[in-house]
Amino acid sequence: MSGETELTSAYSSKVASDLERNVEERERIRGEVARLTAELDALNHDHAVLLNLQKALQSGASTPGREVPRQKSVKGGKSSGTGRPTLVELIRGYLAASSTPCSAREVTTALSAQHRDRHIQTTVVRTSLESLVAKGEAHRNKQGSSVFYTLTTPAK
Repeated sequence: MSGETELTSAYSSKVASDLERNVEERERIRGEVARLTAELDALNHDHAVLLNLQKALQSGASTPGREVPRQKSVKGGKSSGTGRPTLVELIRGYLAASSTPCSAREVTTALSAQHRDRHIQTTVVRTSLESLVAKGEAHRNKQGSSVFYTLTTPAK
């Protein structure tokens, strides 16, 4: 019976260990899924904006002299749905206040500390920064393997 008890104890210990690893792995994957979902949401939003822009450009090209309507700006720089600033607006504000070029990680760390109610991820911040660069609203400066961003100075 002693051998049987030792075997049961060994199996119990192994099952408990495997269960603990399983829980940790599930949590890691949940976090990864949440990060990927946020990244996918940002990409879907960008895709929709680009499709609308493409449609507007194509319809504008087919009728010369017609102005493409501008998107209405939201009063106070806030997003219309939630009443709080968008991530891009937060990034713009942070870059404007910064006296030195900032990496995506620095921006994420600072905004996460300032806005604890929001889950801000470096990949989404980096995508938003690159979007600002593409629009000419920010500059990218590569130093070795690091990339730093600054806000462009508006022309007066």
